[in-house]
Amino acid sequence: MHNEKRKYKFLCVSDIEILRNMEEKFLKEKFEDIDFIMSAGDVSNYYLDYLVSTLNKDLICVNGNHVYNRDYPIEFAKVIDGKCIKYKGLRILGLDGCKVYSFKEHQYTEKQMKLKILKNIFFLIKGVDIVLTHAPVEGIHDVNDGVHNGFKVFHEVIKYFKPKLWIHGHIHLSNFMNYQDTEVGETIVSNTFGYRIFTIEKNK
Repeated sequence: MHNEKRKYKFLCVSDIEILRNMEEKFLKEKFEDIDFIMSAGDVSNYYLDYLVSTLNKDLICVNGNHVYNRDYPIEFAKVIDGKCIKYKGLRILGLDGCKVYSFKEHQYTEKQMKLKILKNIFFLIKGVDIVLTHAPVEGIHDVNDGVHNGFKVFHEVIKYFKPKLWIHGHIHLSNFMNYQDTEVGETIVSNTFGYRIFTIEKNK
């Protein structure tokens, strides 16, 4: 007997607010069948509020290394900076920010990021479906320029906990229609620049 699977479809945004100039009617039609919204950071709170208000879906997000409209409240959002949540049957880990380059907020050393991961170890050992980060994994989609470098410790999460999907932002592409997807063991590592639609399946 085959295990019955549940399929999830969701919108993820990051780094540029490409959907801001699209009409509400168009957005509602384009994304009417999504289950929820994710943000990998570096978009404004105003933009996130606009998407949630228009699409009427839950938002799960992490902060990037830039926080725009910080005074604009988004209490409705499930902000998972350094946290794990269980949502609609999915187990999700969120890690905000990027590798330290100017010692401002949401910038971390390798050691600091490792500590953020270790704080969630008891959640991770029970399994994780999606990891949502702003920064990339070292050597995967990152840029060795001192600002857009990835975290080495992220490889440990992939190796030991094998998330199905790892979504990051931070890395700008020449066009928001371009995709970057890399398979690492059992994990698909995906860059979001602008917006993307993802699907994931999990046994019920």
